[in-house]
Amino acid sequence: MQYLQAFLCGGVLCAIGQLLIDKTQLTPARILTGYVVAGVLLQAVGVYQYVVDWGGAGATVPLTGFGYCLAKGVAKAVAEKGILGAFTGG
Repeated sequence: MQYLQAFLCGGVLCAIGQLLIDKTQLTPARILTGYVVAGVLLQAVGVYQYVVDWGGAGATVPLTGFGYCLAKGVAKAVAEKGILGAFTGG
């Protein structure tokens, strides 16, 4: 079941990216950057953890997962070192 959930989660993220490429004038670089920023924002509000819990690798391998990992690392550094932890690189 984990394989199916990872496939569906990753597939939906990739399908959204492909639709953005096909239906908008956005360049792939802007879409990829948007995915990273979306991962950071969704982690900041606490939503992306639910996606990771359900989708597993399908949620952490795409670029939204990279943004999620960045935000998670920064949050941990801030908890350990205070506001200066945000500048230590996570």
